[in-house]
Amino acid sequence: MFIEKSAGRIRFSRTVFLLSCLLPSAAIAGWAVHLRSAAHREAVRSRWQQVVGLPLVIGAVEHPRPGMVRATGCAVLTPTGARLMEIPSVELESAVGEDRLRIDMVRVDAAAAALLGELAREWLRRDARHPRNCVIEIADFEWERGGRQGDDATPRTSTMVRIECVAQGGSRAVRIVRHAEIEEQFRIVRAVADEGGRTVERIEFEANWADAVPLPILASLAGCAADAVAAAGSAAVASGEVAATLGEAGWSGTAHGRVEGIDLARCTVALQARATGQAAIVFDRLTWKDGRLEDVTAECSIGAGWIENSLFDRLVIALGCKPGPAAASTGQPVRLFDAAGCVLRLDGGRLGMTATQAIANGLAVVDGAVLLQPPSAGIPFDRLAWMLSPPAATFVPAGGPGGWLMSILPPAGPAAGSGDPAGTRAANPPSRGGRRDF
Repeated sequence: MFIEKSAGRIRFSRTVFLLSCLLPSAAIAGWAVHLRSAAHREAVRSRWQQVVGLPLVIGAVEHPRPGMVRATGCAVLTPTGARLMEIPSVELESAVGEDRLRIDMVRVDAAAAALLGELAREWLRRDARHPRNCVIEIADFEWERGGRQGDDATPRTSTMVRIECVAQGGSRAVRIVRHAEIEEQFRIVRAVADEGGRTVERIEFEANWADAVPLPILASLAGCAADAVAAAGSAAVASGEVAATLGEAGWSGTAHGRVEGIDLARCTVALQARATGQAAIVFDRLTWKDGRLEDVTAECSIGAGWIENSLFDRLVIALGCKPGPAAASTGQPVRLFDAAGCVLRLDGGRLGMTATQAIANGLAVVDGAVLLQPPSAGIPFDRLAWMLSPPAATFVPAGGPGGWLMSILPPAGPAAGSGDPAGTRAANPPSRGGRRDF
């Protein structure tokens, strides 16, 4: 017989109702507390840190919707703990085989560029560690220009950058697109193929950018040492187009563009000489094969400045330049000039140096008179190496700018008149027990 009101059944129904409501609510509340806890934030930080390979700082972690993680107050640190790159906010959304990051703002200097370049190379080469595709969208991106003159007066426009890391078959590619008035992009592709039982790696690089990028940042992105472009100065910037391929024998490719803001005072430090002025180089044509230059046409222009007499004499003695009417001795240790420039061309085993259209019949002028005239013939590479070597060097090229230049110039046999330039030993006598080899 059914009992209309049973105390046992009432208690059982109430217990089941309370448990079915309270337990899910408690689980959800507990999970929400966990997602906002320091332990969860630390777990996210550790997971991201393993991917980046450098210490990270995360201020807070949120989960706006399933599959998305938003972190605020982030920073990438150096191994010593210094802040390398500040990232106010980043969102990570994961899908099948792909991660998508959205970053609100990033400012990149040379140190941060070195990190980004290393991460790109790591993603290209380490398939097992980075098996997933990745797309990064940065809403506000800007290069830190390192105190370039005139930056404070130049309006800056924040631009959007999209970075795509995509793997397909045996190829992996990184593509960077900067959405400005003129679309700019950097693209590097690594392809691995099996040729006759031998694994062959090929890397292709293409870039075009109209907005000048600081030269130290470009060097850092390419993985070059900081001193590779230090001679140009921190204010030097570059723009242009590059297409290159890395094969077994080295890099080959073509380029054209311009480098501005070169500091002559910094350039001449390695020569143990002094000069002042700001230079710009326009490369109309630049071709290299297997790591050595094949064809170069470039125009160099320099604003007002001065050059010390010893360096002026090296231009005359080593390169064959001719003093102009304004080169008469003034009794001063330096020679002033209002403008200078030259056109450089590779001509077989020699370097051609001629005057520019802006300075007729001369390489430098002062008060309207020619200070220095171009050489009457091409310059042998050994004389160029001597001119770029410090005065105390006993072997040329023994290193420094001269040694580096000889390593990238095309190999050339002995050229007529190359030997020891007349008067060089008198101008730069060798140190005791040594000699200068050309």
